[in-house]
Amino acid sequence: MPYSVLGMAEALFERFPDHRVEVLGGEVSVEPLPDARHAEILTDVMAACFTAGMVDRDPWPVQRLAIRLPTGPDDFAMPDLSIVDGEFLDHMVTYNCYDPKVFRLVLEVASAALCSDLTRKPAAYAMAGVPVYVVVDRVDRRVLVLTDPEDGAYRNRVEHGPGQVFTLPGTSVTLGVDDLFS
Repeated sequence: MPYSVLGMAEALFERFPDHRVEVLGGEVSVEPLPDARHAEILTDVMAACFTAGMVDRDPWPVQRLAIRLPTGPDDFAMPDLSIVDGEFLDHMVTYNCYDPKVFRLVLEVASAALCSDLTRKPAAYAMAGVPVYVVVDRVDRRVLVLTDPEDGAYRNRVEHGPGQVFTLPGTSVTLGVDDLFS
């Protein structure tokens, strides 16, 4: 019996529990879980969120929360980190994926697979109406912040490089680029 794309993703989740499985544009992708440096960057961002006052769960930073995407009938992504509305638990729509309307920001830490993070994911997140998409680029030691989604694309793109400090749009979370890569 043939699998649906979602069925294939579920089978891969079960077969490879130490991997990240996503469906973008009807295609299943499987990536190994990230390394320790990747985890440290996420911890640094989470700590900055808590320091900035995100302690009452609205908004709330969470890791690896699946977002349902409008790019295909079974599409979803699992961003490394998201900032979501406090009532996000009430908005699970399918297959443990949450409605994009509760996502205020999604962040990906990329080390080698920038292609998807800079092409397919921005289009999918913009189409879903996610207001802010952030890519922490470990290869070039920069942070890209995309905002103002419209018609499946982000209209604004700001790059932050070494020595720069910036605030995540829509929050009071301040991050130093050098701190993320130290």
